[in-house]
Amino acid sequence: MLEGHDIVCFGPSDWWTMNPSCTTHIMSRLAHANRVLYVNPFSSDLVSAAVGSGQRRGLGVRMVRKLKSLTRGLRKPAPNLHVFSPLFVPIQGRPVFDAFNDFCLQSQIRGVCRLLRFDRPILWLENARASDALSWFRPQATVYHVSDLFADDSYTSNARKQKAREHRISRGSDLLICVSRELYERKRSERDNVRYLPHGVDFELFRQAAERKERLAELARIPRPIAGYFGTMTAWNDVEMMVYCARNLPHVSFVFAGQITAGDYSELGRLSNVHLLGKLPYEKIPALCAGFDVCMLQWKMTDWIRNCNPLKMLEYMASGHPIVSVEIDEAKQYADLIHIARDKEEFCRAIEWELHNDTPRRRARRIEIAASHSWTHHVERLSELIEETIRQKEAGTR
Repeated sequence: MLEGHDIVCFGPSDWWTMNPSCTTHIMSRLAHANRVLYVNPFSSDLVSAAVGSGQRRGLGVRMVRKLKSLTRGLRKPAPNLHVFSPLFVPIQGRPVFDAFNDFCLQSQIRGVCRLLRFDRPILWLENARASDALSWFRPQATVYHVSDLFADDSYTSNARKQKAREHRISRGSDLLICVSRELYERKRSERDNVRYLPHGVDFELFRQAAERKERLAELARIPRPIAGYFGTMTAWNDVEMMVYCARNLPHVSFVFAGQITAGDYSELGRLSNVHLLGKLPYEKIPALCAGFDVCMLQWKMTDWIRNCNPLKMLEYMASGHPIVSVEIDEAKQYADLIHIARDKEEFCRAIEWELHNDTPRRRARRIEIAASHSWTHHVERLSELIEETIRQKEAGTR
């Protein structure tokens, strides 16, 4: 396990206002033996993002959420772990604002590093907007955690500039870690220091919740069987497919837990066997998952989705429940355990099939796979890759 290092992490999600991402899981565990500074995202372009996507839904909530995070400044939620929310102007892509933000951000973040006495940290980048930070430090090593095609997301404002920033991080990093095979294949054509390391899972948390078989209060009055999903609800979720499934499987309750940030869910929400629970705190998610009978990965197929590795896939597997998914490449490697559907008709039939035909062997195998991907195993492998990179860099071979 990596020990005795300072780590500055530019994460993709806000530590305080979002449920844990892969990066918050990793940094929480690395902080057991290292000092970690987690820098909350400063890439928001709230007005342009809303106007550009044609979706103003959730803009006010996002602004309030970010303001709450900013008021926290620098906090220490756990030993060795510091979280910093830098101040910035929420506009990007315009030279004057970008230059002003870069000056302010560099001053704030370097000031915090001096305060904490971080010297030659390991730099962890997962936010393309943080590409300028490559010149702010003299790091022991720079790690680019490639967890999604963020610059290719249609909700990303100033996509051209974001792609340029992403390419700069790719070129300037000592180690690139890709969470899916598709991302790995893309990046290894650009660099020779690319590794494939899929997500981990908080295995014990989800497994114990499944074994306790507690009935979450939010599910108490919902008839079973339940086909369920948890996660942010956006326009990328295939709402049309879910409407089709709910109408054709009236005996199945469809449960969705997550904040709706974009997309039209009005028709779906009017169906009597559909239950939109809204955002639930992470503490309730394992018990929620334990209450499902079938778990769903239901998105519109785009390059973003095809190349992703959903964190919830292994969380679903840890529960043991059957899973129905769209054609995500990372899910296809488990095609004997995860039902892959090509269209709404197949997705609907797959839910019904899994409710009646899953087997103890398949269930046990899903649990076994999740156990082998625990965050403990994940961080141990990650530590080996970082230590090897530091050794090679110090020896002058990288």
